Amino acid sequence: MLKRGLKEYPFDKYGYPELRVIDDTDFACEADDPFATAQILLTSKFDVKAITAANYLHQADSVENSYNKILEMLDIMGIRDEVTVLRGSLPMRSETDYDWSEASDYIVEEAMKDDPRPLFVCVQGAITNVAVALLTEPAIAKRMHVIWIGGAPYPAGGNEFNLSNDVIAARVVMNSEVGLWQVTAKAYSSMRVSFTELYEKVYPCGKLGKWLCEQMWNVNKHVGELRAAGKMPQHPSDPISYAHYGCGEMWSLGDNPVAGLMLNCQKHDQTIMGAPYINDDSTYTLRPDNPRKIAVYNTVDAHFILNDLFAKLRYQYGE
Repeated sequence: MLKRGLKEYPFDKYGYPELRVIDDTDFACEADDPFATAQILLTSKFDVKAITAANYLHQADSVENSYNKILEMLDIMGIRDEVTVLRGSLPMRSETDYDWSEASDYIVEEAMKDDPRPLFVCVQGAITNVAVALLTEPAIAKRMHVIWIGGAPYPAGGNEFNLSNDVIAARVVMNSEVGLWQVTAKAYSSMRVSFTELYEKVYPCGKLGKWLCEQMWNVNKHVGELRAAGKMPQHPSDPISYAHYGCGEMWSLGDNPVAGLMLNCQKHDQTIMGAPYINDDSTYTLRPDNPRKIAVYNTVDAHFILNDLFAKLRYQYGE
């Protein structure tokens, strides 16, 4: 089943239904996206149609940075010519004023194909590219499913990184008819790993394992340098927990639930609810009677997801 020259897993010979996957990622933003994309690429059940570069921090060069960083990892894996990589767009200015992108066009194209295999679009950052695709061709809402890592916990909501990168886009998706699984910060923050564990389980896994660890440690070092220079604003209401960010020896692989939930949807951990209205300050206005329903995850099985990642890296690249 596996493409791209990777080893087949022993269970592949028994056959099982594939999923089509588009991985939408703000890859260059921080340290966790590459781990999630690697897990997706190493999963034989997933037919990865494309990796699409997303924006972050409202920076004009963010999409290009993500695009180039994706290519860097594909080079490390030796599969650059075998994976389609596309540029997304910058944040929407309004629900009627937004940029075209090859990423959103590709999402429309793939969703409209006559292919019986389910299509999942996994969003590891701002949900801009999906929103633009839905506005471009609303018919795709019934032809694909979206998993989004983003949004603060319910019921209040509030500041959360991925949502803050494009609130307007999140509002568009919430108001659409597309199937949506939302993985909130309460869930994805449970994906904690220590650097020692990564050194033991990931670093020995060939060039890819070494690169994944070293890019994470470099991001951690950069955050520490910003803090030392007084360029990381302190959060006055929570100085203790904030002080752990970028100080070693841990990180959160918060984007990897996109892979884990495609392997096991953890239906018992879903809360089905009416899609909220997302306010400009990222808080939620709850709409329990809203007939448009979404599934919200406030918990995920971090043990299952992380161990699947470690096992696949070891099987493909371990000595």
